Amino acid sequence: MKKIIYFIGIMISLFGCSNEIEQNRNKEETSGFSIQTSASPNQIHIIELKEMSSFTEDIKDKKVTYGYHSFRIYYGKYGSLLEKYKEFPSFDLTTVEHFETHWTDDNLVIVKIFRKKDDGTTIEAESIKLDTSKY
Repeated sequence: MKKIIYFIGIMISLFGCSNEIEQNRNKEETSGFSIQTSASPNQIHIIELKEMSSFTEDIKDKKVTYGYHSFRIYYGKYGSLLEKYKEFPSFDLTTVEHFETHWTDDNLVIVKIFRKKDDGTTIEAESIKLDTSKY
């Protein structure tokens, strides 16, 4: 009987310690803000343009620290959960005026990025080609 009580005491102590350690850990998360979605002409594939950011929450001190920002193009079969993506970590979203998507067929999409210049004019600054069937 003493052994059972001793064993239960050890288990409670270990559970209490591990629970306390878990509560003091930082929690890291990545979140995304959807900018635009576009489906291929015959609705075979779909893409979603997202602005991504990360943050770390210090559970003990109740502080949130924001980290990197990036741009991702999620893609996949139309109607499915989009898990695959192409990431552009150094992409500057602050000067983007708008995006235009053009599907050349049901697999290949061209995303045109239009940026606003200092004088207020808008220019097509770059384009991204993505073959949704290859990845």
